[in-house]
Amino acid sequence: MFFNWLEEKFINFGNREQLEAGEKMLEAKQYAQARDFFAYKLKDFPKSAKAYYGRAYANFYLKNYFSALYDIEESISFDNTIADAYLLKGKILYYLEEYDQAFLEFDKADWHYRNENPVALRWRGIARFQLGQRRLAIDDFNKAVALGDEDANYILITSFEYIRNLAE
Repeated sequence: MFFNWLEEKFINFGNREQLEAGEKMLEAKQYAQARDFFAYKLKDFPKSAKAYYGRAYANFYLKNYFSALYDIEESISFDNTIADAYLLKGKILYYLEEYDQAFLEFDKADWHYRNENPVALRWRGIARFQLGQRRLAIDDFNKAVALGDEDANYILITSFEYIRNLAE
């Protein structure tokens, strides 16, 4: 009986922010609406790592990179265990052409994913390529391919043309 009550309280506490509607907006690529939704939720829950992450994600796809960077740093400050947050921060820094900092964030994401996320490996390889670490980048791409990442395979097949197009 006690454990049922405790489980119910834990689930309600974990879901108290009720961010599902914003997450659905992100899935539907309604980024402006999602950004506004998460901004509204942050008024009631100013320490919500998930709400900051959602707003950062929306701002990133709206190309508001500095706003996204602020939001993702806030998210990480409230919960530094979310691998997706480090991956998103790395992408933001990459698009701000801060390749060395982006690499560090992709490396953190890879650590949190325990070397099992091909997207983190691919992005770390992309950052390494930009830093002139071609051999290590190829190793990351090969690891990502081994985990089933077709984009990493495409990068290797096209001799890094994909990466050159990212910069444009």
